Amino acid sequence: MNKKLNLPEEVEPGHHYSFRTDMQVNGWSWAAALTSFVGEVILLPHHRDWPVALRAVIALAPLVASLLWVRSVVQWMRGMDELQRRITTASSVFATTTTLFVIAASHLLVVAGVLPIRFQATAGFVIIWLVVCFYIVGRAIFNRRYQ
Repeated sequence: MNKKLNLPEEVEPGHHYSFRTDMQVNGWSWAAALTSFVGEVILLPHHRDWPVALRAVIALAPLVASLLWVRSVVQWMRGMDELQRRITTASSVFATTTTLFVIAASHLLVVAGVLPIRFQATAGFVIIWLVVCFYIVGRAIFNRRYQ
């Protein structure tokens, strides 16, 4: 059995980047961001007269895509060696908790009147991209720890 290990560098910008691998791992994140944007910005605000069930399906579609994204990331991580799996897990936890903190802080600052309402990160596509950006920052932090 000569199976190649999955490398995090294949889904990050750089020399080892593989578009095919990136789409296998993160394709559902694109679907989640796209369905979130279309639903929240284009469809739902302009069609309040649509049936409740249809609006609910449109609103929840990004969550289904997000769950499928998590599943593909977990499957991809299972193919890593122990060190890379540990770094990726730490980066993922960092990205998730930091995104949660930023969203909560922006909400509290908007409620307090410190920030205008446009700074409140409530759109699904914004949240998805915050997670991705914080994952990249987390990878840089945790990679340095093990070098």
